[in-house]
Amino acid sequence: MGKPKTVLIVDDSTALLDTLTAAFEDVGYEVGRAVDGEEVFRKMAALDPDALLLDIYMPKIDGADVCRLIKAHPHWKKTFLVLMSARISDREIDMYRRIGANEILRKPFEPSVAVEAVRTAIGSP
Repeated sequence: MGKPKTVLIVDDSTALLDTLTAAFEDVGYEVGRAVDGEEVFRKMAALDPDALLLDIYMPKIDGADVCRLIKAHPHWKKTFLVLMSARISDREIDMYRRIGANEILRKPFEPSVAVEAVRTAIGSP
């Protein structure tokens, strides 16, 4: 049996982390959590997630820089990357897609939308 499908969720809002964690665990994904851009890299190394949900505006290292670094990493560049933000323009969406975001979700969104985006990209757990 292979490695379970794993999702890493990164946001400085514990309420959103709790909500998304529950939504992904309810359908069978393994979930890791991080609260800032620095913690992402430790969690990526420990979990080797199939998908990464990443808030754009975070303390320490913002989501755009994390996105660039993840997509430049030889092992992580194929990780399905979902950026999340409450404030994002259409121009910014284009820029984030160019730097490697596979999906962009505008907050607030239903947790089921995030689960479905990940399930479509990486498959069911």
